[in-house]
Amino acid sequence: MNTHLSLGQKIKQIRMKKGVTQIELARGLCTPSMISQIESDRARPSYKILFAISERLDVPLEHLLKDVNLDLEHTSKFKMAISMVRAGEYQTAIPFLQELLDQPQARIPTVQVRLELANCLLKMGFATDAIPHLNDVQGWASARQDHSILVTSLIQIGLAYKQKNEYSVALFHVQRALDVLEKMEEIEPVLRAKALTALASIYEETGMATDAARSYEEALLLNRGGIEERGATFLRLAETYHRIKNYEKADEYATKAFTLIDELLHLEQQQEWKHRLVMLNRKRENWKGSITDLLSMAEGYEAEGKKEKAGIVYTDIALICSENDELDESWAFAEKARMLLPPTHPAMGRVHRVLAFVYWGRNDADRGQKHFENAAIILERHGKFTELEAVTLQMCHHLKQTGQHNEAFTRLEQFHTLMKKRMAQRGIVL
Repeated sequence: MNTHLSLGQKIKQIRMKKGVTQIELARGLCTPSMISQIESDRARPSYKILFAISERLDVPLEHLLKDVNLDLEHTSKFKMAISMVRAGEYQTAIPFLQELLDQPQARIPTVQVRLELANCLLKMGFATDAIPHLNDVQGWASARQDHSILVTSLIQIGLAYKQKNEYSVALFHVQRALDVLEKMEEIEPVLRAKALTALASIYEETGMATDAARSYEEALLLNRGGIEERGATFLRLAETYHRIKNYEKADEYATKAFTLIDELLHLEQQQEWKHRLVMLNRKRENWKGSITDLLSMAEGYEAEGKKEKAGIVYTDIALICSENDELDESWAFAEKARMLLPPTHPAMGRVHRVLAFVYWGRNDADRGQKHFENAAIILERHGKFTELEAVTLQMCHHLKQTGQHNEAFTRLEQFHTLMKKRMAQRGIVL
């Protein structure tokens, strides 16, 4: 294919090759006149329309954009990149944003490009790559006393270090963001809500559930964001109150989250929320119904080729089975999860935890011990201290039941020593 084609020319060439008329391509998306303007490069499609065109022509979006002579104005390219970010297509947006950084233009704020690029990198799990961009933004904002951008960059830096499990550094930057907000003449409620949500998420990771709940609730009072943002905060609150055994509050926020599910347009987000809600309600009498719901989700993910998501759901099914002493079913679902998840995936900590419970239940102490050790290694590696504590207490309970009281005490003491050491390394004093 000619590598000098414009975007419009390439769309036209693929459309004609597939025998699709402009009217057929436009149906339900836009007018045939708009398709004509796009193909003649007199109009630039929004990301939403461009994505729909790629689906209707049955070609990946990356193929549609590859080797295209994007002689767009840089402002149009910037808008397209932002549209991709808002649509959650972070991987697709990164090359566009990087190109805009490599070829800076006066019309496009480089600081905004860096913030968007850093956001994409964080969403993709590349915190180390995001931090230099965020540091540049922070330096720029500090020099120009742009408090809004300074606060935004500090929050993002905090979240980046949280992703790296460096919680003391994460707390430092988010607290700085809150300090800057306090000094502003007019405190921006949305920014403060974001800072409090970030702070709460760090508290949650470090086992400070009460502080997390307080920060989440304060954020909710300020939050006037969209459905997804409010719903996510409701879910975090429900999970946090469930963890500290305040079931009345947990049920209140779970119900609020549930009422927002049907308003969501993003199907994948709906599924993730439903998954979390099922897990919140799993201790009710209808635990078999919870498993039925989760099985439907897992099978759906498998059909879509989303192995990791399916593996995470199968892990939780195995956990519910183990909580209800269904050892054979628990083992089967845990093994299914093992086949779908990478060996060091965070969810594998729960898989090994379940398998340890299964083998202890079968009086196979050696295998149970092996899976316990694997669970501890993975959970510690990913900074999952709350889950690590749960699996350690489970181990100690098993040891007590088998009359090994001294070993149970030793294990518990070792865990607390380890936890103090790890937390101290991250600047958290217990």
